[in-house]
Amino acid sequence: MRRLHVQFYLAILASLVVFMIASGIFWTLSGNWREEAWRSDAAAQLAQGLLAPASASAVQQQQAVDDLHERVGVNLVLYDREGRVLAATADAPRLSPRRLSRHGWRLTRSGPVWVLPLDDGRRLVVQHPHPDRRAGLHLFILPVSIVLAFALGAYPIARRLTRRLERLQSGVEQLGRGDLATRVAVEGRDEVAALARSFNQSAERIEELVRAHKLLLANCSHELRTPLARIRLGIERLASSPDAATRDELARSIAELDTLIEEMLLASRLDALETLERSEDVDLLALAAEEAAHFDRSVEGQPAIVRGDPGLLRRMIRNLLDNAQRHGGGATRIHVGTSTAGAAELVVEDHGHGVPEADRERIFEAFYRAAGAGTSVRGFGLGLAIVRQIARAHDGDISYAPLESGGSRFTVSLEIAT
Repeated sequence: MRRLHVQFYLAILASLVVFMIASGIFWTLSGNWREEAWRSDAAAQLAQGLLAPASASAVQQQQAVDDLHERVGVNLVLYDREGRVLAATADAPRLSPRRLSRHGWRLTRSGPVWVLPLDDGRRLVVQHPHPDRRAGLHLFILPVSIVLAFALGAYPIARRLTRRLERLQSGVEQLGRGDLATRVAVEGRDEVAALARSFNQSAERIEELVRAHKLLLANCSHELRTPLARIRLGIERLASSPDAATRDELARSIAELDTLIEEMLLASRLDALETLERSEDVDLLALAAEEAAHFDRSVEGQPAIVRGDPGLLRRMIRNLLDNAQRHGGGATRIHVGTSTAGAAELVVEDHGHGVPEADRERIFEAFYRAAGAGTSVRGFGLGLAIVRQIARAHDGDISYAPLESGGSRFTVSLEIAT
C-alpha cells in the first residue's frame, strides 16, 4: 500500500534530485568561461609579477596597469588595502570595499568581474572588455526554469489527489441528500483510497440498515393486521353474543399481539445494541436444562461457562426450543459441549421436514417464512433472527445443517469465558 506521506516524501526527494542535477549542469556550464580566464591563485601570481610593487609611485602603478591592459586586453582596477583605487583602465568597473573583501567571481551592472588578491594586500579587479551580458540573465532564467519544472511536475499529482477528494466530497453530499445507493470509485492504494473504501462500506451499511428498517416496518404492519382484525371481530361478537369461545379467542389474539410487539421491540433493541448491558459468567448447560424442562426435554453434555447476559442467553435457548416445537415436533436432542476450536456449543436437533438449501441462511432473517409454509404454522419469523442477534451480540453465531436421517440441526457457538 503506497501511503500518501510516502508519495509526498518521494516527490520531495525527486525534486531535490532534479535540483541537484540542474545545479550541477548550471555550475558546469557557468564555470567554462571562468576556467578560460584564470585560476584564482595562478592569475594572482602572474599579476603580482607584472604589476609595479606596492611601494611604487602612482605613476608607476598606472603605467604597469596600462601595460598589462595592452598585453591581455582586459579592463583592470588596482586597489590598496583600504579599498582605494591606485590605478585603473578607462572602462573598468569600480567596486566598493565590501565587495572587494571576497575573492573570486562577481556579477556587476557592467558584467562579470574577477577579484584577485595579491600577496601585499592589494586587490586587482579584472573584467573582459566585452562581457557576456547574458550571464546575469542566465542566473535568473535557470532558477525560474527549475521552479516552473517543479510546478509543472507537482501539479498533476496535486490535481489527481484533489480530484479524488472532490469526487469523495460529491459522494458524501449525494448520500446526505438521501441517495443511499451512492458509491465512489476506489482509486489508488493510499489513505484517500482507504477513505473512499470506508465511505463505500459505511454507505452500504447505512443502506442495509434503512432497508432493514423499511422491511421491518412493512412486516410489522402486515403481522399486526391479523391479530388486530381478530381482536376487532371478537369485540363485535362479544357485543352481540358473548360466549366463552369468543372470549378465549380474544384473549389468545391479545396474547399473540403482545408477543409480537415484545419480539419486535427485542429485535429492534438487539439491532441497536453495541455492548451488552449485563455481563457475567453463565453455565450454558444449566441454563439449557432449565429451559428444556418447560418443553419436557432433557439436556446432555458437559458444563460450558460463557460470558454474557443470562436473560438474553435464556431467550436464545427458549427461541431455539420453541422453533423445534413449532416446525419439528419438538427437540429430539439438546447437547451442550465444547467444539474442537475451543468454543462452547449448544446443539438443538429435531425431526422436522428440514430447510431447503436456498433458504438455509434466509431463515435467520427477520419475518422470513419458507415458501409454502402457509398460515398453519404459527409464528412471526422473528425467533431465529433473534437467536442470531443474541449469538452475535455475544461474539458468536448460529448455523444450520440438515440431518442425514431427516430433520434439522441448529448449532450455536459462543466464546468460553476466560
